[in-house]
Amino acid sequence: MLGDEFLSPDIVAESSVDHECGQVIAELLRNPLLTQDADPDLFRLATLYDDELVRWFREMTGWRLEVHPADGVCRLYKRRRVPPCDRVPLLVRQQRAGRRPASPLVLTLLCLVCEQLWRNPETSFNDLQRDITQTCATEAAEGKLPQFQPVAQAGEEHARANTHRVALVDAVRLLLKWHVIKVDRPIDIAEQDDRADLLISARRERLIALQACPSPTLLNIDLTKPETHIESLCSDQAELPEHVSMREHERRRRHLSLRAVLDDPGVPVDSSHDVGRYLTSPAGRRRATTAAAAAGLVCVIRRDWWTVADPEGGTTECEFPRVRTQEQQAALVLLYELAHRQDPTAPISVELAAALLRKHLEQAPWWARRYRGQRGPGRLAEIACQQLADAGVLAPPTPEMNSWQPTSAIHLWSIRIINPQQHHSSSVLDESDLGPVSKSVRAIR
Repeated sequence: MLGDEFLSPDIVAESSVDHECGQVIAELLRNPLLTQDADPDLFRLATLYDDELVRWFREMTGWRLEVHPADGVCRLYKRRRVPPCDRVPLLVRQQRAGRRPASPLVLTLLCLVCEQLWRNPETSFNDLQRDITQTCATEAAEGKLPQFQPVAQAGEEHARANTHRVALVDAVRLLLKWHVIKVDRPIDIAEQDDRADLLISARRERLIALQACPSPTLLNIDLTKPETHIESLCSDQAELPEHVSMREHERRRRHLSLRAVLDDPGVPVDSSHDVGRYLTSPAGRRRATTAAAAAGLVCVIRRDWWTVADPEGGTTECEFPRVRTQEQQAALVLLYELAHRQDPTAPISVELAAALLRKHLEQAPWWARRYRGQRGPGRLAEIACQQLADAGVLAPPTPEMNSWQPTSAIHLWSIRIINPQQHHSSSVLDESDLGPVSKSVRAIR
């Protein structure tokens, strides 16, 4: 073998970092945009260890890290092992429980908001809304932008207008979360009152930090053919030329493998793929576990599967198999049913998952009452499948197959379902009664 296979343990150990530097690595894996406003102490550590952090991310993953002490921003330009078609920013609302992915409309409005704020860093929410409405009205006829009508016209229903206005509020909420903009009043006011107005102030250096690539107008690409953009925008995901040396192939394989370990809850180890071949090699396994330990991650290594956990929760907010809500209980119930099928690794559709959960809803009429309508089991099954996917137990559907594919992690959990009516009256259910017997760990998102 060539390349990293000849690395000695001493050379691999040099990639380890101290605890303070590891804290910054973990935070950048959670939030690639670290600002002085969000966490002054961690940002101070980032500026203190800037050279070491830049070198670590470059050598371990091939990701570019930029630290700008004067602007108060630190930006990690991450490149996923697989393009993130199934992962989008999560919206957190103060008055509503849980988190939900940003919709395509929210992401489109996010880009339009940044465009308007670049032209005018200080504006009001209503002015911003009016400018985006005019932009969409011009481009919507040609199908380049969606229709955006946050104000209901005469004779139109208000539901669509409210949906569009809330989507714009969510786009502004994301920029607030990333400390790119500031508002003079709570953003929830704009969502609750369609006549309310807010003053928005943006920092241009923060807007620049959001850009992962130059403007498409400066690149030699055809905007009508997205499949041709990979080589220009994501050169590390393009196919390597035939004349590239073996060392370059080894470096690409190392970067892809370490990205998978640092960014996924589980990694399949298949010798037919570059990631699997690297992680099964002694040098690759040492380097991967060293990189994971630097971010506070723990790897459970099996013959065909790596489970990556975050006991301290430094890189993710996703918890598994912690049971706090009915949806989390449903995920464990579904995992129990999947593991006890005749073929646990067979794909499962949302309809089949809903049928499995419907059986438990009928047997336990006191449980998950909000999902007892005609479409309730289906909605519960979608949430449960997504939570299992976040934990690496299921692989999300692909355009080729509209089913969830169980991974090898399905065999790592032992579920025990307890019927409270079978307990004596003095017993109290806890997490061990509803979830796995083994200890709870946080899954990497």
